[in-house]
Amino acid sequence: MLTLFQKNMQSWSQHLTFKPCNAQAFKTAKAFIAGLVFVQSSCLLAQSPSNQSSSTQSQQTLTLQDTIEIALSNDEWLIKSELTQSRLNVLSEGADAMPDPTFSLGLLNFPANGFAINQEPMTQVKVGASQMFPRGDSLSLQEKKFTLIANEQPYLREERRLNLTQQTTHLWLDAFEASASYQLVNEARPLFDKLGDIVSASYASSAGKANQQDIIRAELELVRLNDRLISLDTKKRVALSTLSQFLLSTSNNVKYSTYIYQSKMPPHLDKVDASTIEKLMILDKYDEQGLYEFIETHPLIDATEQRVRASNVDIELAEQAYKPQYVVNASYAFRDDAPNGQSRADFISIGASVSVPLFSKKRQDANLAGAKLMTEAIRTEKLLIMRELMSGLSSAYQQYTGLSERFAIYRDTIVPQMKHQSAAALNAYKNDIGDFAEVVRAKIAELDAQILLLNIDVSKRKALSNIDYFSPIRSNTYSSAKALLQTEKKDNTHD
Repeated sequence: MLTLFQKNMQSWSQHLTFKPCNAQAFKTAKAFIAGLVFVQSSCLLAQSPSNQSSSTQSQQTLTLQDTIEIALSNDEWLIKSELTQSRLNVLSEGADAMPDPTFSLGLLNFPANGFAINQEPMTQVKVGASQMFPRGDSLSLQEKKFTLIANEQPYLREERRLNLTQQTTHLWLDAFEASASYQLVNEARPLFDKLGDIVSASYASSAGKANQQDIIRAELELVRLNDRLISLDTKKRVALSTLSQFLLSTSNNVKYSTYIYQSKMPPHLDKVDASTIEKLMILDKYDEQGLYEFIETHPLIDATEQRVRASNVDIELAEQAYKPQYVVNASYAFRDDAPNGQSRADFISIGASVSVPLFSKKRQDANLAGAKLMTEAIRTEKLLIMRELMSGLSSAYQQYTGLSERFAIYRDTIVPQMKHQSAAALNAYKNDIGDFAEVVRAKIAELDAQILLLNIDVSKRKALSNIDYFSPIRSNTYSSAKALLQTEKKDNTHD
């Protein structure tokens, strides 16, 4: 249909000459061109993404869910964390092993004047061994410390997944917004082309009131639309390029590079799932104290709590320094028989030594005080993280609430009224009672309102992704919160 329309337009343009005509003929021409504008806009709407050609349909759609899954599967940081945890677990297995024994071999009291082993009765060959026993429970505590540090990694990986999902969602939404805005502007461009034809016909007619300024204004608006298209296309490419850092890996960077830049964005955003809506209802019912239940389940809090436990072990290790350290040794000394054949007895020695912290007490006190201060510093850091998470959750929820109200106003009132205003301005101009500048302003205002509505919708989804990051509700917390919500619903029903 669009091809037939274009052929008719070319034929009409070839036979059309702008020459003075009466008012009735001019009105008829303007009405005809305005009808053509409506027909072509209908054809463009028929060429929406769902009705595109087979070559466009063959392109792979880069959905948000696929993007997140690719980003999570290609994240080398998660692999590094798993390797770090494995390393710490291996270290914990060997941390409680006793120190290696020390063996010694010596030739004692060897005569310098004859170098004979049986010359002097004190000459002996001595073999010895010694074993050191660490202070208190330092070995088992060291094993416990490595285990606690290793157990921090799963929480860090969980936080990394949340953070990566949040960043990927924001970048994908930026690319989607640029792509959808580009589509809106591109669909509006032919309408401005035909507005230019209308003002040209009016300028060529003696009955029209258009002037050269209107023609320049129409051409300028087309240039501005082209500039918008270039800007939006650049914004999309920049967002996809930034997004590629999470989608590319050293093993398949060529594959996913082709996948990213040859894919198309979906025509619209998916609906918010029921679980997210239920979470928002739960957050709406909870007060500030109740919201801390969600914050406390955040993996950053769990990771920090794990560091507190490991720091408590450092305190216990510092306390072990006040306990003595023992060393047990044993030796066997061999003596050769005397030159006259008289037998000489061998010697066996057994001993123990102990290291008592008498003069180094100041060092032990300093180490213990430092370990306690470090533990308190980590606890304070936990409180700061909880405060930041609480502030972030509250800010994201308030932002989502405000954006939802704005979205409803634009969707239900502003955008429909802008469309009516644009149609009214065009009809007034067709009937020679309106100004061309007003038509252009109305069309631009309608386009800006649609783009702003899209921007608000995208900002809502970004706020939702922030809420998902700050309040990763786990099964136990979610179950209790859901039960509370159902109880309140029953109470409201009874009331």
